[in-house]
Amino acid sequence: MNKRRIGFSRERELARILWKKGFAVIRAPASGAKARKLSYPDIVAIKNRVVLAIEVKTKEKPGTVYIDKRQVKKLLEFTRRSGGLGFIAVKIMDGRGWRFIPIEKLEVTRGGNYRVSIDTIDSGLLLKDIVRLGESITSLDKWLSS
Repeated sequence: MNKRRIGFSRERELARILWKKGFAVIRAPASGAKARKLSYPDIVAIKNRVVLAIEVKTKEKPGTVYIDKRQVKKLLEFTRRSGGLGFIAVKIMDGRGWRFIPIEKLEVTRGGNYRVSIDTIDSGLLLKDIVRLGESITSLDKWLSS
């Protein structure tokens, strides 16, 4: 399987997981392919009015993940417009599971791109933390019915 197909497969995997956890999920088909002027991430997940914008990255072995500056710029623009939270979701294929790194924790490289070190990945949010974000908002209806 080529790298692009593997990436799409991981995006679909994460979208299914988030859906099963109660999020409304949209995966951008072939994100970035022919949408140069649009700013949207690989996955948008929404629960209880919490909007998560997610770029998905996969690594076979533990190590630094590099992210093109255009992807980060689009992610930042989407989060600004939506009022959402931006994450880089990383799955290292060694059994660690998904880690979610807030865009604020990305490091800028000399070339103006971005990277996430393995230490930052290891200290990233777990899936249960992301689910908790979607459950943390109390609706106005609950306050009004009290």
